[in-house]
Amino acid sequence: MNSKKLIFSIILTFSTAISALYADMAFSGYAGAKLKYTADPEAADYEPYLSMQSFFAGQFNFTQNIWSHLEVSLDTKNLISEKIFHETDSIFRLDELSIILRKQGYYAANYFAAFLGTYDPVGSDIFLQRYFGLEPISSKITESWLGNADSILYPHFGAGIADVMKFHDLPVAGGIYAYFNHEDSKFFVFNTDARFAMTLPLFTFDIAMGIGIPLGDKYKNENVIVVIDKVYWHAGTTILIGNNYTNSIFMQAGIFNASFTAGTDEAVAKSDDIYLIFEPRLFINNFHVNFSFFSLPKNTVKNFAFIDDTFGFDLNMYTNELNINSVIYTVGSHFCVSFKDKYFTKAAESETYKLDNMDIVVAPYVSTKIGTGELHAALKLNLMEFTRTNPSKAIAIDVGYRGTF
Repeated sequence: MNSKKLIFSIILTFSTAISALYADMAFSGYAGAKLKYTADPEAADYEPYLSMQSFFAGQFNFTQNIWSHLEVSLDTKNLISEKIFHETDSIFRLDELSIILRKQGYYAANYFAAFLGTYDPVGSDIFLQRYFGLEPISSKITESWLGNADSILYPHFGAGIADVMKFHDLPVAGGIYAYFNHEDSKFFVFNTDARFAMTLPLFTFDIAMGIGIPLGDKYKNENVIVVIDKVYWHAGTTILIGNNYTNSIFMQAGIFNASFTAGTDEAVAKSDDIYLIFEPRLFINNFHVNFSFFSLPKNTVKNFAFIDDTFGFDLNMYTNELNINSVIYTVGSHFCVSFKDKYFTKAAESETYKLDNMDIVVAPYVSTKIGTGELHAALKLNLMEFTRTNPSKAIAIDVGYRGTF
């Protein structure tokens, strides 16, 4: 049985078993899909390329104190290739499958969860939304159509358990996580993380940190019980000074897989494992101006809607209160200058800013409410592509819809 069939079997078995126990369960969720039309980036000449990103996220409420989350996403490659009526390459991902048990106490509520995939991903604002009812605060440059698991400060995937406590009379929540994954290419890794978050009218933060221990068999023929000669550590924080209705400063920082190895005193970390966003936000009469500096891992950037490179600067100007014939629109544009495969550690080097490495992108966008969801459209123009060998690759068009049910 291949991995996709195994995942579908797990989901089907899980859902069937729970449904048998709770026939009258309630369900809510949201889903979205986005089509992107551009030229094939791998082709020498112009060839049309239509890809699709989609996700589904749902919550099954079995009782007042027992519920489950399911989130899956699908990244489909060229839909207008010669093989469309036979097969199309795509990547299916189980982002989250979890069951949560809540116990109310006098001072706090305790949430115990068992999960596959990622649970309360570090870097997404889903933790703040779930436990504080906070409005979304994430940076617009990290927008993705593959669910919550893409805007993350460090990979939080695996199979494990979590326990979160939210105090009734204090704007404070904390939790611990223990999970196994395979982030080390050779061995399974046991991870344990701690998390603490607080939200105030003009200050919000969410911080998490932990360690990972590879479970290898390097010493299996020696007379030992447990040997640990390498430890990974990871950490991440999201901070908002102000709120969505004031001038504010949004910051995110994260590091993944920095390692301590026996016999050394240094923590080894690569630039590609460091996540940084610094974003001052101006709010003037329902008009927003966000200026972002970013240095992001390559695997993170590849799924974002508006930025394509790992290091750069973005100016996002928009209003979400444009009224035309009683229909409210969000209208704005990104102006981004970015550099391919460069990071903040090279910011002082002139080599970083060569024209061959540079992209200048203008991306106007518009969205509006339709039914229970939102229709979104964007045009991306990479101005630097007009100076290169194939100007047809300068244009990309995105159209997507997100809905709740």
